[in-house]
Amino acid sequence: MNFVYKTFIVSVIIFNTLFCFSCGSKTNPSSAIDNSVTYSGQPTRLQGSPYPVSQKPDTLFVINDNNFSDTELLTIQTLQGILAQTKPRIYRVRGDGYPLWLNDLKSYYEVTTNYTYSADLKGLLSHFKNEINGYLLTDGTQPSVNVAISLAGIKKGIVVYGSAEQTAKDAGIKLLEDVTNQNYQQFIDSYKDQMNKNLLCYNSVDKITFLSDYSVFGKMYYFYDDIASSLSNEILSQMNPNAPLLGWATDEYSLVNTVSKKGMVVHASDYALNLSVLSNVGVETKQPKYNTNPAVIINVHTVCFLMSDGDNFSWLVNDFYTNPNWYASKSRTKINMGWTLAPALCELAPTLMKRFYDNEGTADGGRDYFVAGPSGFGYAYPESYTHLNDFVDLTSRYMKKADQRILNIIGNSIDTKYLQPFLQQDQIDAVIYYYYSDYAGGKGAIYWVNGKPVITGRYQLWSGQTDSPESLAQKINSLSTDITSSKGYSLIPVHAWQNTVEDVATCISLLNKNVRVVTPDEFVALIKKNISH
Repeated sequence: MNFVYKTFIVSVIIFNTLFCFSCGSKTNPSSAIDNSVTYSGQPTRLQGSPYPVSQKPDTLFVINDNNFSDTELLTIQTLQGILAQTKPRIYRVRGDGYPLWLNDLKSYYEVTTNYTYSADLKGLLSHFKNEINGYLLTDGTQPSVNVAISLAGIKKGIVVYGSAEQTAKDAGIKLLEDVTNQNYQQFIDSYKDQMNKNLLCYNSVDKITFLSDYSVFGKMYYFYDDIASSLSNEILSQMNPNAPLLGWATDEYSLVNTVSKKGMVVHASDYALNLSVLSNVGVETKQPKYNTNPAVIINVHTVCFLMSDGDNFSWLVNDFYTNPNWYASKSRTKINMGWTLAPALCELAPTLMKRFYDNEGTADGGRDYFVAGPSGFGYAYPESYTHLNDFVDLTSRYMKKADQRILNIIGNSIDTKYLQPFLQQDQIDAVIYYYYSDYAGGKGAIYWVNGKPVITGRYQLWSGQTDSPESLAQKINSLSTDITSSKGYSLIPVHAWQNTVEDVATCISLLNKNVRVVTPDEFVALIKKNISH
């Protein structure tokens, strides 16, 4: 699901770091947020939420990443996390997405900005030195740096190495502890009772300037090892049911399967910034337009395109919204399009979710609709998941808070016993099911569970692997137009890293007049109306 994004986002980050585009440098969807409204912005959490919370920020000191080395950014990130335990006060900008989210906070949530230290590490550390207890010294390698980050939240000590150590000393900050030679097992043995058991961060040392702020904010384990190692097993075994793992690994299946067996979920977020800020601003998230009663048209083949990987927080907080390949596509408002989106975004970055929803395309006759998942409030395999009923309950409540009624599941067994708990929930109207090994492995079959459809992909748009837009259109044009049969409906998973909205628009332009393209809410409604069950 997310594995190609690792390479993609590295190139995007390097590109943006070198050239420092402003937030208006690409085609952005026009804002549909009401300029006359200011939102209270106080963060909210569901009962049983695993996500830590403090207060809405009022003033944010803005840091421009281009002005600092990676060594210095790690120090800034850990300071950012410590401060957020009380109230977020630091925000990092890079690329196109982050300046936009900051502008939203200024425009609609009564947040002011201060650029005094945007290129001044010593000044930043001096300003906040009385709110930390000192610095933790590391050599920047694993496991030492992971120990330091994991200690930072509970000891309120910033992490430093290299030239940043002298800067910290010059700012009047004293050494709290040298962890250069400490291994991670020693850390666990000494501090496991003080660590947050509701979520953790799993990120490799080459991505150390990402996600650390959130880890420190939440007093989480921050580590990386083979997911099947004894160290990983020891840490995962300490976690509470439904705890999210934030980060990513090179082997998607092993990561998600191992975590699922521990009763946990994955949030792909290895390149995410500012979650300690974005998660501490709250707003109601409502999809503005449902269509659960679409007109019935006979003698047509009904198609729904659904973009993959909406659970990838690295993508969502970076350039999902600003890149013309995706939400900023000029074609998006002209076609009917489905998107997957993690329900947990309503607590991890709700102002982003509101912007996505408020800009659902309708201006040129097209419309967007957001589907939850995969595979619930986080990515997991239901057939491997321990505490499945608890996972289903939390998923249903997050879908309600996020205003989502259709769930996309990725799994390896379509057995009813793993799906029935989901479809017993009033909040869930249907399941869109992908086999991990082949999103179109179900070949378009529709199953009924508790009177609700489980819909599988018929074909997939994955250029270079399966169909191109042109070859897919040819296949669709030859399909059944019997609206009373499952053969008259095609769900098309669109792979986000290989295909764009423009590819979907190209495919649609080549479809015959007897092919009808609808959004996921309309797709589910038409299946329920027209197919006997």
